[in-house]
Amino acid sequence: MARTQQSIDTLEAEVAELRTHLARLEAELKEAHAGGEEAIGAAAPRSLRRATSRRASKRRAEARTLKADTGARIVEFLAKHPGSTAGEVAKGLDLNRSSVSNRLTQLAKLGHIRKAERGYAAK
Repeated sequence: MARTQQSIDTLEAEVAELRTHLARLEAELKEAHAGGEEAIGAAAPRSLRRATSRRASKRRAEARTLKADTGARIVEFLAKHPGSTAGEVAKGLDLNRSSVSNRLTQLAKLGHIRKAERGYAAK
């Protein structure tokens, strides 16, 4: 029984402490409403995570635009130089050869260019 009473006393002490803390917070809140935001401080700045995601979203949008431009440049290059390989297209457009190779494969699957005997050609 003594142990139960000890637990009750501990809990009652914690409740009293929480009530004191609550009363202090309510007073601060009332003061903040009366005096405006200055009592609490300036509003919190925007989340760093949100700003980072916004920058990443902008980068992805720019990358999509560049991807479309790259595809158009490749098709234009192949129209002028039919039968060019990925390496030749990359050298001619000053792009990464592996990126050009992947893009050539995509463009061929989409039907924008065709595979020639040697390399690719515009349709």
